[in-house]
Amino acid sequence: MEISSTTSITVMKFATPAGIQEKIELHEGYYFLIIVQNGRVTHFTPNVALSHADFVKRSVGRLPAGAWVGSATKNDGYLTAINSYTFYKNQLPASPEIQEAVHARFC
Repeated sequence: MEISSTTSITVMKFATPAGIQEKIELHEGYYFLIIVQNGRVTHFTPNVALSHADFVKRSVGRLPAGAWVGSATKNDGYLTAINSYTFYKNQLPASPEIQEAVHARFC
């Protein structure tokens, strides 16, 4: 696991063997900002003080083509990925493909 801190902002990137992602526990009521690309969660942070735009800027510079950014949250026991209003102009649940990637990474 690699953790980098810049001005008290933490972005986490996990280095795991290709095709393997360990599950991260997401507690009830908590949020993570996440980026999904090619069916995998590639970047995430529990630092919800960041806007989605700042999270993308600090993590990857610009959102890569085909990547998705939003939030993952668990409420009433349900883990859900929510679209970033900044990027998609809505805060609806993400597509089934994004939900699968989030459920593969978080529990």
